[in-house]
Amino acid sequence: MVKVEFKLNGRTVRPNDIANQLEKAMLKQVQDGIAQKLRNVRDPETGAAPTVKVVGRSLDNLSFEVAGSPALIEEVKRRLR
Repeated sequence: MVKVEFKLNGRTVRPNDIANQLEKAMLKQVQDGIAQKLRNVRDPETGAAPTVKVVGRSLDNLSFEVAGSPALIEEVKRRLR
């Protein structure tokens, strides 16, 4: 008998839970990518970091909401292009 095992990020995943785990891993990758691109972005006047909210019902339908000054929002948009 052949044994098939699924692992994501080093953790064993049950076959009936693989879709949820894949989506979770992909969302984490999106989060990490945004954080890396925006790590050094600060408001030129206050030094505040941006707040980014990722909103959506699925990976196919995500949008980004950015809070901060107009200059900070423009820099975030530039970095995320």
